[in-house]
Amino acid sequence: MIDKTYSIILQFLCIFLLLSSRTSAAMASSKLRLAGKRVLVTGAGRGIGRAIALICSQEGAKVAISSRTESELDETIALAAQTVCSSDDPTNTDNSFSMTAYVTDVTDEKEVESTVKTIVERWGGIDILVNNAGRGQARKGTLETLHAAELQSLLLLNVVGVQIVTSSVLRLAMLPANSGKIINISSKAGKVGPPMMSHYVTSKFALEGLTASLAAELQDKNIQVNSISPGMVNTKSFPKPDGKMGVRSPEAVKDGLMAFLLNEEITGHYLHVDELDQARAKGLEDRAAMKPINERVFDP
Repeated sequence: MIDKTYSIILQFLCIFLLLSSRTSAAMASSKLRLAGKRVLVTGAGRGIGRAIALICSQEGAKVAISSRTESELDETIALAAQTVCSSDDPTNTDNSFSMTAYVTDVTDEKEVESTVKTIVERWGGIDILVNNAGRGQARKGTLETLHAAELQSLLLLNVVGVQIVTSSVLRLAMLPANSGKIINISSKAGKVGPPMMSHYVTSKFALEGLTASLAAELQDKNIQVNSISPGMVNTKSFPKPDGKMGVRSPEAVKDGLMAFLLNEEITGHYLHVDELDQARAKGLEDRAAMKPINERVFDP
């Protein structure tokens, strides 16, 4: 009788522990804010793009990364694997991640179409697109000293490349799903025009216009389109001198990125991460730092 009673108690204990384990795993999984999301990040071989890819991976998303340099993509994947597998965060219940790399030139329509098609066939769709691929102005100078070819090259990557990738993702994934989020990595140079930087400024002003128009086109299709200025980040494309005040790390884009990705309503807005910090310091909601790209209607 004692043996039978002990056996019953043991069975109940095993069931309790199993259910507790599953409940804990489910609760932990729910803390991953991008769990189940499928993300494509362009220009993810280094700098801000790499940081965004790692952030999304750490938040539980499947992440596809693209760049023109295979070795840099391999480094991003290695960092993602190292970060997840060495984490003692209880939300990483299985110490696994899903990140795939695609060597792609965002200015090549055929390459982009093939990459996006492959991702959609593998994962069934793309929920989030982060258009990060881009570069700065090759050399500073007054407008009359710069060459038109340099502006054409910059526009091709910083603006046309965004159009090419976004077009493919919309047609092959987001429009059929009637759902999605698009984040364009912009710059304060898309809002103000500092001297000696007219080519870069032109490309970022153009990107802001593209973002606003696209948001208007997609506002009734459950697809949000916004832009983020990551602030003064020290990257290979934009090196900053040691000790310069206000310089951020690429990872500092996280709060701004997640503020948009976790919001289901805001579209056609611009967010500068420095201003987000200022809003939070004053106890304001994140939305206070999100400004409409479109100019307000004149109302004298």
